[in-house]
Amino acid sequence: MRAAGSSRSLRRAALLLLLLLPACALSARPVDDTLGADPADELQGLVQTALAAVQATPSDAEAQLQASRRLFQLADRTLQQATAAWLAAHAEASRADVLAADDQVDAAVRQDVVSLCTRGLELADAAAAVRPDDVAVRLHQALHLSLLAWANGPARSLMAGYGPKMVKAIDQALLLDARHDGAAPLRLQGRFRGQAPWPYGDVPKAKAALQQACEVASLPVNHLFFGDVLHKAGDVEAAVQQWQQATTAAADESTRWSAELLHTLARARLAGKP
Repeated sequence: MRAAGSSRSLRRAALLLLLLLPACALSARPVDDTLGADPADELQGLVQTALAAVQATPSDAEAQLQASRRLFQLADRTLQQATAAWLAAHAEASRADVLAADDQVDAAVRQDVVSLCTRGLELADAAAAVRPDDVAVRLHQALHLSLLAWANGPARSLMAGYGPKMVKAIDQALLLDARHDGAAPLRLQGRFRGQAPWPYGDVPKAKAALQQACEVASLPVNHLFFGDVLHKAGDVEAAVQQWQQATTAAADESTRWSAELLHTLARARLAGKP
């Protein structure tokens, strides 16, 4: 009887393993294999320069932070380009489909983002070991985690433990300076709480954070995300006002690489069929 029971236990364990395998986090290819070689792409060039600086001075926390920042900017632009391309190919999409357009991004783009953000997070973590009270370091830990969670999807992100890691990094950045870099800690908290499933989702907290972010800095990304959470809360009129502001707001240095794409995403929200 013990042998039969052991056999059943082994089968259950094997079945559980098979069920869990699809939820494992996506593996990351080396970032050098993801970067392109287009000499006209200024951001790509800045990423490569920043990575070369890390290679030259591997223990320099400032070099690590700068490379982490550039990698996030490139990963974010990669996501927004793919989302805008999907919207351009689906001009008749409903507003609900427009709001969920990043879910339609293909696996190749997700793999690119995983590659860029895995290296970016490694660099932010290394900088955090030296500068634990640097708001920019904590912010970039959270930013890379946010895109890794997006690229992996809910099941894989749950298994990888991205939720509690993001909460910790966001909370640390907020405590250090919520207004830093165009209110990026507030923006990230609002976006995360507005989109995350239970137990992290909290639409009232998301609205409060994004409203404050817009008051601190009138940036396309702040207004876009505030409009999204207002729409989720059922306040469509207020959402439309925020999206309209997102179409014309000027970017800052950190968000300039995605600003025109964000204008496009805001216009798509306004044009989407209710």
